[in-house]
Amino acid sequence: MNDIVTVEEAARFLHKHPDTIRRWIEHKMLKARHLSAGGHGIYAILRSDLLELMVSESIEAKEKVKKAPPVSTAQRVLPL
Repeated sequence: MNDIVTVEEAARFLHKHPDTIRRWIEHKMLKARHLSAGGHGIYAILRSDLLELMVSESIEAKEKVKKAPPVSTAQRVLPL
C-alpha cells in the first residue's frame, strides 16, 4: 500500500511552503486527491506521486544544464 502524505508533510519533505504545494496541485503539476472533511477538505498525496515529481524536476534541471550555452572562462580585457 502506498503511503499518503498531507500538503504540510509534502512541504516539509520538499522544503517548500504549503501554498507552493497547493499551487502545484491546482496547476496539475502534482497529483493529489481532494477529500471532503470538516467543510474545507484536505489533499491526500501519494508518496509515490511526490517522488515522481522530484524525479521529473531533477531530469528537467539536468536537461536545462545540457542545453545552456557554454560559459566563457577567458578573461576580458577592459579598455583603459
